[in-house]
Amino acid sequence: MSLAPLVAAGPLRFGASGDAVRQIQLALRQIGYSLTGTGWFGPATDTAVETFQKRAGLVVDGEVGPKTAVALDLAAAGKAQAVGAPAQEISRPLWLEAGIKLIGTKEGAGAKDNPSIIQWAKDEGGDIAAEYTHDSIPWCALFANHCLTKVGLKGTGTLWALDFAGHWPAVKLAGPAVGAFAPMKRTGGGHIMMIVGRDQHGNVMGLGGNQSDAVNIEPFAVSRLNQGFWWPSSVPMPPASQIGIGHLPIVQSNGKLSTNEA
Repeated sequence: MSLAPLVAAGPLRFGASGDAVRQIQLALRQIGYSLTGTGWFGPATDTAVETFQKRAGLVVDGEVGPKTAVALDLAAAGKAQAVGAPAQEISRPLWLEAGIKLIGTKEGAGAKDNPSIIQWAKDEGGDIAAEYTHDSIPWCALFANHCLTKVGLKGTGTLWALDFAGHWPAVKLAGPAVGAFAPMKRTGGGHIMMIVGRDQHGNVMGLGGNQSDAVNIEPFAVSRLNQGFWWPSSVPMPPASQIGIGHLPIVQSNGKLSTNEA
């Protein structure tokens, strides 16, 4: 079924619903995005559309108009490369994609707060909104929860990084996988990051917030990852062929291990 006629009357965007949205979701699922055909254009669909647009060289606006619909048709039919990167990258889960888009977000200088980070806490609501008032407060768990919320999934609802070790709707994996949440202990508390790959030095590359006061990808020693690897229970687990240090894609680094996560 061609998608282009479904958007002839106007683009589909966040908040839309109906069978046309469902067909878009199924097309995205066919090329590797973890969506179901709910028929509602929610945060997960929005993230998938923007990620697809970026990789397809389209304007990234989160709307499915004629150009995006045609590109999706071609990608689903296998007539065009869906991404401008190695095919393995399309398997990155949506919460990881949501986090990657935030790379470069930093704490405010001095006593100033970054309003974006403060807004993440307000959006989370509950204990996080009540307790998180300044970006000088460690925010790695806030970032991880925010990435899950962005794609319609439930996190821990707390600012405690070590709560990601099983204290949320998650299952424990047999080993590391792209997108898995890897909580770890550090001096004075804990840290939480999402696995992106492994570097050429044998370290695990992790995307996290509050890593040197910013959202970035840094290398972590494998010995630090002793709290398990966790995956949202409502999302199908990665296959065994994608679990384990040796199965992670190579992400180049300078080999300087992450140490400033407070």
